[in-house]
Amino acid sequence: MADAIVLDASAAIALLRREPAAEAVRSALDTSVEILVPDQFWLEIVNVLVRRHRWMADAVVAALRDLDELDLTTTPLGRASLLLALDRAVRFDLTACDAQYLALAEASDAWLLTLDAELAGAAGGRALPVPGVSARSPRLAEERAGYGESLDWSRLGRYLADLRADAGA
Repeated sequence: MADAIVLDASAAIALLRREPAAEAVRSALDTSVEILVPDQFWLEIVNVLVRRHRWMADAVVAALRDLDELDLTTTPLGRASLLLALDRAVRFDLTACDAQYLALAEASDAWLLTLDAELAGAAGGRALPVPGVSARSPRLAEERAGYGESLDWSRLGRYLADLRADAGA
C-alpha cells in the first residue's frame, strides 16, 4: 500500500487556504507516488471555496491551477466504484462523496489522506497519518440521514452480472 495516495477535499482545502494543517498535509503528500482523486473532487473544491469560503472565481481558478501542480490523477466514477462507495456509505454511515474516497483508496490499494475524522475512522489503517495533526475534526457539519441497516447484495445479482459483462470482466 505505498504506490498511491488518495487525496480528499478536506486535506486539499487545508492546503489551498493555508490552514494550520497545511504544512502537515504537504509533508504527508509523497510526490514520488501517484496522487489520486475521484471525479467529484474538483466539484467539491469549487463548491467549498465559493459557497463556504466566498472565494471569487479568479481565486478559485488559481487554486485549481495550484492543485494541478500536484500532478493529480483524476479517476472516473464507474458503476463498480459507485456500488463500492454505496456499500461503504451504508457500512460506515458516510456521505456518498466521502465513501467514494474510501472506495477509491481500497480499489487502488492506496493510502487515504483526509482531515475528516469520520472518514479517517472508516478508513482505519488505510488513513495516512498526518504529521503534527493529532486531533482530527469533521470538516463539514452535515446531518447524517443514513442509507439504512444494510445492503442486500444477493438481490442485485442480475444487475451486477450485467455490469460485469458490460465491463468485459
